[in-house]
Amino acid sequence: MSHAPTLTSLPIEVTSCSILPLLDHVSLAKLGQRCTSMRSAVSFYLQTNKNLDMTAITRWIDNVESRDVDRMEEILNDPVRSREYVYCDRKKVAFKFLTRNVTVTHLKKLTMTSSWPMANLNTVKKLIKQNKDMEELSIVNMKLTNSLLDVISELPKLKYLKLSPNLRENKVNGVWSVDP
Repeated sequence: MSHAPTLTSLPIEVTSCSILPLLDHVSLAKLGQRCTSMRSAVSFYLQTNKNLDMTAITRWIDNVESRDVDRMEEILNDPVRSREYVYCDRKKVAFKFLTRNVTVTHLKKLTMTSSWPMANLNTVKKLIKQNKDMEELSIVNMKLTNSLLDVISELPKLKYLKLSPNLRENKVNGVWSVDP
């Protein structure tokens, strides 16, 4: 009697190349928490992934936060913790997870869209610098600075670029800055 192979018995390359690309980011995070072999497979997949779109995960975080009304009321009434803190914290954790703590180097396409920052400017610049073969870059609702634009201009294979400053920002003296 032969047993059918289980997901954990498959070679990491098979799991990472054939199965994990079918999962969304939330499912990847949950799968990576199941066991050591799945954590290794998810890590390998994220390290070699060529496409990272943060839009879906930021929407998911926004939806979770908006549905958790009791928790939000508690946070909003706490002077130490604010709504921005919770949004930023969860989005930053997601960003660090999906970029393997900003160590990925194989990205061809990066999409970052968020109403709240998911990473500071230096972290975003580091990620872009490490992925010199990037062909598509979309940064929406984020602070745009000359130094960020300089880093983007150094991408030799860039074919598509979409930039949109944060809606809460204004251009002052040629530099985008947040309203007080």
